[in-house]
Amino acid sequence: MKTLNIIIPSDFTLSSLNIIPVLAERYPDQKLNISLVHFLQLSDSISDLLLLSRRSREYQLISDEFYAGCTMLKNDYADRIENITPDFFYGNTVAVFKNYLEEKETGLIAMPENHSYARLTPNSFDPTILMQRSGYKIITLKAKVKQPLTIVNAEAEHELLEV
Repeated sequence: MKTLNIIIPSDFTLSSLNIIPVLAERYPDQKLNISLVHFLQLSDSISDLLLLSRRSREYQLISDEFYAGCTMLKNDYADRIENITPDFFYGNTVAVFKNYLEEKETGLIAMPENHSYARLTPNSFDPTILMQRSGYKIITLKAKVKQPLTIVNAEAEHELLEV
């Protein structure tokens, strides 16, 4: 079974995960590696640029609920999804973005229809134009939510178990 690497622009909200079941149903005969990517412009600060390779500050912006949602989807579609990983893209040029896509061996960019991207930092930006100019195959999918994805936090779950 061939593996398809997919990039999905994301603001790391639970609603940005709603496109994943649609992708799993659309490509039933392929294993999927899904990267949920948030786009950040490079800073003008020399110290930020020097420390860019050691970035972990942005990963603190991703909620535990988002990670739990990724795990739930990976378990629900274990036969089709190999990995769901959050990632950050640093840059704002088509050439840098194409290099990023080649490094990830991207076969497809999937964009949720009518999704407005929240800015996680002042350097965040909407990637739509950058993706369109990349020349890669882009599909826009309407996320169908049969049941809203909800995550029970650990404290609430513990209280439920005590009853």
